[in-house]
Amino acid sequence: MNENKFVGDKVKALGSDITDTVNDLIREAKPLLNHASNRITDHVSDLTHQGLDTAAKGKHALEKKSHDLMDHASHMIRNEPFKAVLIAASIGAAVVAVVGMMSRSDSGHQTKSH
Repeated sequence: MNENKFVGDKVKALGSDITDTVNDLIREAKPLLNHASNRITDHVSDLTHQGLDTAAKGKHALEKKSHDLMDHASHMIRNEPFKAVLIAASIGAAVVAVVGMMSRSDSGHQTKSH
């Protein structure tokens, strides 16, 4: 019986030592985890700002390009009105043809499914 008490005391002491060691490790790890968390947060924030800046630059470039295209179209209409009308008519005919082909293929699918 005395031997069982001795083993029990050793197990209890070992458990206490393990608990103390784990608590010490947690206490030492907290500042490192906080530092890592702060660095990750800063990095995500930087990436977010870079993404927003890139999107704003892309939007500005797209607005500039569309403005340039409008200027070019306006210039072409003023200087070559006949050519501009032919281009517009060609584009319109192509759109009508594509829409017509799409509507025929859609009606063919609808007929088969009914």
